[in-house]
Amino acid sequence: MAEAMLTKRFPLAGIMVPGRHGKLMGEAGVTIRVVDAIAVANVGARKGQNAALLQVLARMFGAPVADQPQRVARDTLSITGISPGQWRLVVRGHDSEATLRTAIAELQESAVVTELGDGLFLADISGPRARAALAKGIAIDLHPGAFKVGAAAQTSASHIGLHLALIDDKPTFEMISAASTAGSLWSWLTSSCGEYGYDISV
Repeated sequence: MAEAMLTKRFPLAGIMVPGRHGKLMGEAGVTIRVVDAIAVANVGARKGQNAALLQVLARMFGAPVADQPQRVARDTLSITGISPGQWRLVVRGHDSEATLRTAIAELQESAVVTELGDGLFLADISGPRARAALAKGIAIDLHPGAFKVGAAAQTSASHIGLHLALIDDKPTFEMISAASTAGSLWSWLTSSCGEYGYDISV
């Protein structure tokens, strides 16, 4: 009997169309870049090891990592606090799985690490009207004085749970959600960006 082969399926297959959409006149107000090559794991401190884990993470990222909703990145690797004593580790790029395995090896003594496989969808939303587009359905204050670079929050849009972080002051927002709801979230996102004109890339 032949073995069943599992094939990774892009969560927006048949839905996402690269290129310019919405308002076509002038420069696009929003750029949406879907990051398909990712590896993700949840990281939780072992009992009594929270301080030790934070020290390991600080060495790994070359900067303090806080036990709070905050994103810290180094090269293709980022970590974001998602709840007390819990973080999400994300690696971008074609070598993401190998990089994640290396990171997990460094964390084993002080953390419990759970790989999430293909369960998440990630997109970067940037441009001069990115805040305005996201604010249409996300009930957190995205004003630059309130949501600064490195800030992160668990929230929702159109009743779909997502995690949002501000990567830079362009601004670029990192949006992560379950792959199973990516199509519905995509529908909301592109509708919100339509009046500003938006570019889609991978």
